[in-house]
Amino acid sequence: MDVERKKNFINKDTSVSKANIKDILQNSNYIENYINYSLQDDENNLNVASKRKGSSEHKVGSGEINTQLKKLIEHLYSLKFTLEKEKKRQKRKKKNMFNDKSRDEEKKKEKEKCVNNQINNIQVKNEQGQIHEKKKKIFNSCKLVRKYLERESLAASSVPHLMKTIEIYKNKNVEEKKCQNYIITKYENVLRNMKRKHINEISEIKNNVLQDVDFLIQKYRNVSLELLQISKKKEVEKREEKKRITEICISACKRFEEDVKKKAKASLQSHLSEITKSISGIKKEKENLEKKLVELNQKMDEQKHKTEKKAFDVFENKIKEERALNAELRKRLSLEREQQKILITDLYSKIDIQIKKYEESIIIIFQNFLLNNNITMGIGELSKYIKEAMCLQYRHDHLSNDVINEVINSNRSNF
Repeated sequence: MDVERKKNFINKDTSVSKANIKDILQNSNYIENYINYSLQDDENNLNVASKRKGSSEHKVGSGEINTQLKKLIEHLYSLKFTLEKEKKRQKRKKKNMFNDKSRDEEKKKEKEKCVNNQINNIQVKNEQGQIHEKKKKIFNSCKLVRKYLERESLAASSVPHLMKTIEIYKNKNVEEKKCQNYIITKYENVLRNMKRKHINEISEIKNNVLQDVDFLIQKYRNVSLELLQISKKKEVEKREEKKRITEICISACKRFEEDVKKKAKASLQSHLSEITKSISGIKKEKENLEKKLVELNQKMDEQKHKTEKKAFDVFENKIKEERALNAELRKRLSLEREQQKILITDLYSKIDIQIKKYEESIIIIFQNFLLNNNITMGIGELSKYIKEAMCLQYRHDHLSNDVINEVINSNRSNF
């Protein structure tokens, strides 16, 4: 369908001319040159005809010259109309090819059409004026035409000449049509080959792009898997470091608690030994006093009969002395108990102070250790973490305190 349209478009409104349509489209002043060239051909033909006939001079009639000029004018108008039609069709093709362009460009094209039409009208008017001027020049300058106006014999010779020119134009038109058809077929074949090549190139590009995409997808999958493995390794390393840190903290806390317990036990044992020694001395004193009392009672029994009054007085005095001694002993015991309580409270306070200092030193040491290992953790979080670990690992502190209290109470009861 496209080929037939092109052929109809080329064969439509054709006229006999020596000019190509491409030359007419490219050169704006080609019409004026064509007119001058055609007039010069006519003059040369007349001169040749006059030379062949020699002395026989024939004049051409004014009617034949007018017909030739009319043919030239009609030919020029036909060329003009063909050019305008071709321009319009080319513009239509451009519109069909470029439908995506905006309406502003279409308005500009319409304005350009109006301007071109106005310019063409002005050119036609100028051409008509130039043709009339050239007619006058031909009639005024050409002496041969003036001489042959009166003669009618040359009219018969001019008619076959015009027929020959018409046949020449027809032959040229047929050749131009053949060339145009050949060019169209050649162009269509080239377009087909170009389309095939373009389609093949597009398919190759698509295949290459798909291969590249598959390669990139596999590459990024491998990279993502490697990153996941690296992240998992880092998480495992972090967990191991946390476990190590917790183990180090727990071991340090255990050692500290063992040292504190050993020191507390040693101090408690020393104080308990001192207390037991003092209690044993008091018991011995009591036993001695009781023995003395028994001996005195025996002596009193023996001397009852002898000296009841004296014995009674002496006994009373001794009882008073023993009461005073008992009171003094009780005071000493109360003082020693208070001193023991004071010593125990001082020990607990010292132990608490040492524990707090040791905890602060441990927190500072672990914070420096974490900072050296590029682990950020606040002092509050670290202290909470250590306290929770100590509470979970060492719940037997209450039991040890209960044991110590039971020992103290037993000693008191024995006393």
